[in-house]
Amino acid sequence: MDGTFDAMDTRGRVGRPAAGDSTETRRRILQAARVRFAKDGYRATTNQRIADDVGITPGAIYHYVESKAELYAAVYCETIDIVYTDFERVAGGERDLLTQFSAVLRRACELQTADPSITGFIVAVAQETQRHPDLLALLAPQRGRHMRFFSGLVHDAAERGELRADVDQRALADLLGAVLTGLARMSAAAGDPQRYTAAVEVFERFIDGSLITVRS
Repeated sequence: MDGTFDAMDTRGRVGRPAAGDSTETRRRILQAARVRFAKDGYRATTNQRIADDVGITPGAIYHYVESKAELYAAVYCETIDIVYTDFERVAGGERDLLTQFSAVLRRACELQTADPSITGFIVAVAQETQRHPDLLALLAPQRGRHMRFFSGLVHDAAERGELRADVDQRALADLLGAVLTGLARMSAAAGDPQRYTAAVEVFERFIDGSLITVRS
């Protein structure tokens, strides 16, 4: 067990869950942990705080994970899977790369508005893994999902004949991923989801040519 987690608390709260409650309790633990990791950071987060948020004993968390590192990895893998599965869904409903990317940006806005901890957690991962490199191996099941997603969008666009032959597909995938990530970082730093939404609307106008007045 991770030494930064606190000792077991026995102040009358729920301990080991019944089998039927296990899935729901795990969901609540991961959600509470994501909020704490996003707000307090990896080092400052303890199972005592997470348990208080969920309404269980700190020791009950060990029914689901053996350490804080494993908890962080579980939150990461679940969050990335939720986000990029959602992105795949909305992109799949569009016919070309530009409308797919716009749909992804709009969906990212909706996710940020509904639960800011999703963006806050994801944008902090790079710094946390630099500070705690032991986390990297635990994140392996979902690492690279971001780049695979955008590389797939670009590859499919090229297969449909949407891109010019001289386009560097990797560079385009990097650009699309950087726009999404940059907007997410800006929104998380500002603490204002509306800035995310406004920036996406301006970006869409930039792409469709309605943003700039062309002078003769």
